Amino acid sequence: MQYEPAPLREGQISKLREYEQQLSQLTGSPVILIAYSEKDDSGNPLEGDVSPTPTEKKRP
Repeated sequence: MQYEPAPLREGQISKLREYEQQLSQLTGSPVILIAYSEKDDSGNPLEGDVSPTPTEKKRP
């Protein structure tokens, strides 16, 4: 298996950083979240692996 950084947009990366801070505060220990995409040995996305879809809502 190969792993590559997940194709995240800036807003998604910002959300991950917020979650890291919140979890670090709750646990009292540093927390680092890692987003990756799993690929087969040929570099192809695994079956069922889909690109992230927008889940963020834009404010008016």
